[in-house]
Amino acid sequence: MNNKITVRGLDDVSNLLTQIAPNQAQNIIRATVHDMAKQVRDDAKAGMPEDEGTMKKGTKHKRERAMRGSARSTVRVGGAFYWRFLEYGQGPDGMAYDFFFKAVNKMRSNMVPQFLEAFGDKFEKALARARKRQ
Repeated sequence: MNNKITVRGLDDVSNLLTQIAPNQAQNIIRATVHDMAKQVRDDAKAGMPEDEGTMKKGTKHKRERAMRGSARSTVRVGGAFYWRFLEYGQGPDGMAYDFFFKAVNKMRSNMVPQFLEAFGDKFEKALARARKRQ
């Protein structure tokens, strides 16, 4: 019995996902988008000014309800309404920290390699789980 699967190129990946495992494809894309949001969250947290920890602790990435086959995840700051003032330089010190702006620009500048790396990792794990089940 041969349990080996060979995938060569994007056409094979697309074929596997659309014809063999469409539900797995949606799960992989959803997890990949969530990982991208996590990277934005981590970059934003790194650029946040030090405070009592309320803003850093309250910054979370959240999976949103998908609309017609799309995957959505957001980054939110909870419990620290003042993050907007710090982001745009309207806080007590007058400095613009623009941590979300920098995090989003960092993600946009190398989004394709990050997305492909995260997608490849999730795809590889999904294939390993599928092989284990058989």
